[in-house]
Amino acid sequence: MNKYTILKWEKLLLWLIPPILRKKTHAQWLNVLLAPIRSIYEETLYKMQHTGQVIYLEKVLNETFNPTKNYNPNASTEQKRLNELIYIDESVKPTLQYVYLHKEYYEPDGTLMIPLLKIFKREEYKNKNNKPVYLAHRKDYTTLAYANFRVFIPEILITNGTITIQPDKNGAVSKTAAIKVANIEFHNLLNFYKLAGKSYESYPYSPEVLEK
Repeated sequence: MNKYTILKWEKLLLWLIPPILRKKTHAQWLNVLLAPIRSIYEETLYKMQHTGQVIYLEKVLNETFNPTKNYNPNASTEQKRLNELIYIDESVKPTLQYVYLHKEYYEPDGTLMIPLLKIFKREEYKNKNNKPVYLAHRKDYTTLAYANFRVFIPEILITNGTITIQPDKNGAVSKTAAIKVANIEFHNLLNFYKLAGKSYESYPYSPEVLEK
């Protein structure tokens, strides 16, 4: 935090009190009245100094839910797991298979490009095994939605009750699938700092798994 953003409230209050009114009881009373303003100032300043970048988002999450750990933005993913820190990683998405028009396989001069899908001649399409890939109905489109990033939470925070999760239908907590965090503060914090339109999923992890 920069020095010019740090206010020494007691000294500032003393400077603003006229000399004739500088009494201990009077200063303590004004200091109590100043407490809400001090709290709002520090909270607003903290929010302004943190953005939606991964390192800042990880820092805010660890300072809020994992304050006993020292967050190092330069640490690797393995080091963060060994230190039982909350960290963020990219989401795993399937490889996309693009569908092209027949004419897109050819250069403007008529040269055939190397296509991802095999091209058949008109008479070869009569064979049912040579049907081209196409999207014709709503059922041809996937209804699965993939998150933009994943938030990994150490199991120790779930075990000690710092972060509460909702169990699945069987009453168990999955260690491989995404979990539903019940803490409203957790979601409010992520929604405040992350970019609009970005979605996320939460996953638990155990550092012992990495060591094996």
